[in-house]
Amino acid sequence: MITKSKWSVGNIIVWVVIIIALCWAFFPFYWAIITSFKPPGVILTKPSLIPFLQFKPTFYNWKNEYVSRGREITSALLNSVIIASGATIVAVILGIMAGYGLARFKFRKWKNKDMTLWFLSQRFLPPMATAIPFFLFMKAFRLLDTRIALIMTNATFTMPFAVLIMRDVFKELPVELEESALVDGASRFTSFLKIALPLAAPAVAVSAVLCFSFSW
Repeated sequence: MITKSKWSVGNIIVWVVIIIALCWAFFPFYWAIITSFKPPGVILTKPSLIPFLQFKPTFYNWKNEYVSRGREITSALLNSVIIASGATIVAVILGIMAGYGLARFKFRKWKNKDMTLWFLSQRFLPPMATAIPFFLFMKAFRLLDTRIALIMTNATFTMPFAVLIMRDVFKELPVELEESALVDGASRFTSFLKIALPLAAPAVAVSAVLCFSFSW
């Protein structure tokens, strides 16, 4: 019996294309990182890509930036962490509850597909189209220039990702496991908390990473 080689010409071409695409996508990040370690004279005189061979890395730029604007940088990083974490927590919690409801229950007045489309509609409009409504809302509740306003805004735009991910994951989980718990006397919330949610933990982690990255 003749077996085909795993490294056929087609597979090699595909992998070469993938590697080139990855290099093309990550090269700007690599360039930005190594540029931050270049001496000021090297940045303006000659292009260089390989540390220790074409230039000697230094922390001068990092030290100079932190010494001159250390408080501003620390405050900005702290605000980013607080806002992104808060938006992630809100979006993931609401996404878990909405996704579970859309996966396990059927609604009479609105169909589940329509409600899912409503969640997605928050991503259809560009953010600038909702700037004035958000501004008026925050102004009415005296939340202008607060972290809560930014957390609510970021959570609004990242929650659809969590809803879609959690809805599809809960749909794939076997309903029989929760029904067995209900027969044994557990409540709906207990079966969700003790059975469905632990099984969906990897999806919760993925949703949290996506929401955090978009909120950052």
